[in-house]
Amino acid sequence: MHEVIIPKVGMGITEVEISKWEVKIGDKINEGDPIVEINTEKASTVLDADFAGEVAQILFNPGDMVEVGTVICRIK
Repeated sequence: MHEVIIPKVGMGITEVEISKWEVKIGDKINEGDPIVEINTEKASTVLDADFAGEVAQILFNPGDMVEVGTVICRIK
């Protein structure tokens, strides 16, 4: 099982907002596919998959604030 973790996206940024999921549970994804759009106080960005697999769990909803380093999704 692979974990998608919120990366450090800028100096002094400790949390991000989950804006929009680009996938749903059960979706098959390839490396490089967009997974989730996140917002910081300065910008919006899309996190891409670092590996291929099937989306097994989505742990947060749009609008949730999530700390950097938190697991937000699991891919099997």
